[in-house]
Amino acid sequence: DVKADGRCADVNISNIAQRYVLDTPAVASVLVGVRNKKHIQENVRTHSFSLTSAERDAIDAIVKKRRGPAGDVWDIERGAIF
Repeated sequence: DVKADGRCADVNISNIAQRYVLDTPAVASVLVGVRNKKHIQENVRTHSFSLTSAERDAIDAIVKKRRGPAGDVWDIERGAIF
């Protein structure tokens, strides 16, 4: 748990998810919808911490269990997957 030791007490699940994605080698940025000043402040927190290798491994284990749509990711937009 990223927040268990208190070092990331001020972050939320969105910050943790953004940090995880940003730490992926092929990713340079994430696009985040912001509707007000509070959202800006919340998203800035993404850059206030780093994930440990154990935390990344724990998240990786969860991500590997996911089931996504079969096929090309663009097939959903094309209407090929229902």
